[in-house]
Amino acid sequence: MHAFTSTRRAAPQPRKPAAGRANAYLHGVDPVALLRARLREGRRLREVLRGALEVRVPPTPLHWVLLTERFLRRAACYELARAVYYQPLFELQCERAGEGGHLELTPESKLPFVDNCALVLGARWRINARTAFQGARNAPGKARIEIGDDAYVGSRVVLRAGLGIRVGRHVTIAANVVLSSDPGHPLDPAARRTEAAPLEALSQMVVGDDVWIAEGATLLGGIAVGHGAVVGAHAVVTKDVPPLTVVAGNPARVVKELEPARLHSAWSPRPQGTAESSR
Repeated sequence: MHAFTSTRRAAPQPRKPAAGRANAYLHGVDPVALLRARLREGRRLREVLRGALEVRVPPTPLHWVLLTERFLRRAACYELARAVYYQPLFELQCERAGEGGHLELTPESKLPFVDNCALVLGARWRINARTAFQGARNAPGKARIEIGDDAYVGSRVVLRAGLGIRVGRHVTIAANVVLSSDPGHPLDPAARRTEAAPLEALSQMVVGDDVWIAEGATLLGGIAVGHGAVVGAHAVVTKDVPPLTVVAGNPARVVKELEPARLHSAWSPRPQGTAESSR
């Protein structure tokens, strides 16, 4: 019986064209090109898609309620996390933290970076969580960083102490400011490969009371900034700043002198360099 059985295979049947985007990949058809072709052919389909992309729901009283609820919910969660978790962790890294301080949390950072330094905070301080406090590697012991009463330290501020940094009372430090009394590296290129800045290159920086350091300014070395002075945005300060002056530029120079008699405030002059931040 098997001898009479035909061994010829049946001719393959032609496959039906695949329909739909899912099968397009299996048969070498670009689904994007297919969609574009259909859009070019179908005016009605183009109008439907364009209308769907341009759908807009105008704000309603319900959206105001939702926006308020979102703001309050986020603020409550941030404040709760700050009070019971992040701020206690931050103060634990300080040598001393005064009463009434407030750590400002940000979406990208919740805890300031504290490394190899003795950090002392006065009363009623406000510090952004995206801040770095660091001491020099070659300092004789931990470098001391003091922040005075009612001082504000903004976002992305770096304080790198050689022998120390002392910031006075009522000082405002804006975002992206660098205060460094540690050059970081030696000038000798061979020593720079493996060594930190030598001890003789380290210094003490003092910022007096009521000083305003504007955004992006850089203060370097063992300088003293006098009380009531203003350091302009993006200034580079490498020399002492006299009291009640405005400095700007790179290198910074005095561009204006402030007259106490014309200051509309209850501010009273103090001797230069009195940054009794933690006394």
